[in-house]
Amino acid sequence: MEKDFIGIDEDILAERKRAKRREQGVALVILSPFVIIFVLFCVVPFIMGFAYSFMRYDPYNSDYTAFIGFKNYSNLFNTDINVSKQFWESFGPMLVFDLVAVPLLMIIPFILAYFINMRPPCYKFFRACIYLPCVVSISILGIMFGEMFAGDETGLINSWFGTNIDWLGGKPFENDILRWIIILIATIWWQTGANFVIFSGALRDIPKSLYEACEMDGGGRWQSVIRVTIPNMRPAINITLFNTLIGFLSLYGQPYVLNTLENQDIFVSPMMFIQSYLSNGLAYAKQTGYLCASAIIFGLIIMVISFVERRVMEERHPTAKHVAAYKRYCDFRTQRLEPAKGESK
Repeated sequence: MEKDFIGIDEDILAERKRAKRREQGVALVILSPFVIIFVLFCVVPFIMGFAYSFMRYDPYNSDYTAFIGFKNYSNLFNTDINVSKQFWESFGPMLVFDLVAVPLLMIIPFILAYFINMRPPCYKFFRACIYLPCVVSISILGIMFGEMFAGDETGLINSWFGTNIDWLGGKPFENDILRWIIILIATIWWQTGANFVIFSGALRDIPKSLYEACEMDGGGRWQSVIRVTIPNMRPAINITLFNTLIGFLSLYGQPYVLNTLENQDIFVSPMMFIQSYLSNGLAYAKQTGYLCASAIIFGLIIMVISFVERRVMEERHPTAKHVAAYKRYCDFRTQRLEPAKGESK
C-alpha cells in the first residue's frame, strides 16, 4: 500500500512539473514578439551606436570608416566647435520648460483626480473628457494647436480677436515666450490624462477609515490631504514623477510640430539636435559617429537625473542603526527626567 501511495505522489509531482513547463512555454510564446522587437529595435541599435561613437563612420563610404577612440567625445565637450556648442545650448530651453511643465503635470492631475474622486454630478463624463486627449497623436496635436495659433489671419485665435500675433515664432530666450506658453498649454492638455488615471486609482485605494480617524482627531480637509492623502499616494507620485520627468527630458514632438518654417534649424532640446542631423542623410553622414557619441552622453545624463530622482523620492525605512540610536535617545531622556520627578515629589 505504501508503494502505491508513493507511486501516486510521484505521478502527481510529474503532472505538476509538466503543467508548469506548459505554462512557461505559453509565457515564452506570448513574450517572444516583444522580446524580439525589443532586441532588434533597442538592444542592437544601442550596441551599434555605442560602437560607432568610437569610430569615424560614414554609412555611405566604407573607406572613410576608422577607429578613432574617444575623439568624438572630446570634440563633443569642445564648445569652440559650432556643432558642439549647439548641442549643449539645446539643453537650456528644455530644462527651463521641464522646471515649469513637470510640477504642473503633477499638481493639475492630482487636483482633478481629487475632485473627481468625490463623484460630483456627471463625474464619469468629466473623467472621460480629461483622459480623452491622451489618445490623440502628436501629429494631430500639432495640427490642432498649429491651426488655432497660426501667426496670420488664418489662425483661429487671430481671426476671433482680429489680431496678427506671431504665436509660434521667435528664438530661444529672446522673443519666443508665446511659443513656449502654447507648447505648455498643449502639453498639459495632452498629457494630463495619463497621470490623472494613476492618481485616481491611488485615491480609490486609500481606506476611508484613515479619513475618519483624521476627522475624529480634529483634522480638517486640508489636514486630511497633507496627513492622509499624500502619504498614502507616495508610490503613485513616485511613478508619475519618474515617467513625467524622463518623458520631458526627451522633449521632441511638441516643439517640432508647433514651430514655424523659419525656426526649423533652432534646436530647443538634445533630441531635436540629434534627430535633425541624423535626418539630413548625406549632408551629415560623416558625422554619424559624433552624433552617436552625443546620444550616448545625453542618455547618460538622463540616467544620472533619473537615479538622483529615484534616490530622493524613495521611501526611507528605519535601519537597525537608527532604531538603536533612537532607543539610546529615549533612555537618555528617561534618565534625565527621573531625578526631576523625584525632586518634585
